[in-house]
Amino acid sequence: MKNYNTYSEKELQNAIAEGDLQAFNEFYNRYVDNLIHFVHGKLDDLEESKDIVQEIFVTIWREKEAITLINSISSYLYRIAINKSLNIFRRGKIEAKYIASLGDYLANQQVTLEEISLEEEQEKTLQNALKELPEKMRLIFELRYYKGKSNQEIADLLNISIQTVSTQMKRALKTIRKHTQILVFMAILINL
Repeated sequence: MKNYNTYSEKELQNAIAEGDLQAFNEFYNRYVDNLIHFVHGKLDDLEESKDIVQEIFVTIWREKEAITLINSISSYLYRIAINKSLNIFRRGKIEAKYIASLGDYLANQQVTLEEISLEEEQEKTLQNALKELPEKMRLIFELRYYKGKSNQEIADLLNISIQTVSTQMKRALKTIRKHTQILVFMAILINL
């Protein structure tokens, strides 16, 4: 059995590129805590930071054949972490801006019958979309959005990996989006 903890970063990088899972595990263990701490310093949200770091390592493993082209994989990790953190930060600022403007709008508007009807239709459509999801996917979605559980909490609760939770959430959202696209269009028309 190889002793990967004596491997240099470049040796681990080459072993990972060849599909060596034990080398990847060593690489993960070397960097995961520092990377979480780094991202947490940027976002101030530990669960979001853990999710981002998990995504980074999944990406590294998926694209392992291409990592031989990278000079320093640790620098690459931190560059991805910075980019993902900035994207989350920007998205949060944009969401905050729209939430504030929506609050102003709602404060100055009377609720119309069309809006009430649309809201009821949206809820009905969401419930129908949820019924079409496989049972485990629906459970993951409900735990995340209705119970406010983090990906880690869901993974622990259901005894599955965080990556499975993330994948199932993405698939659930994709399915729900298909069902709700027409309602978004209707909402835009009503607000014109």
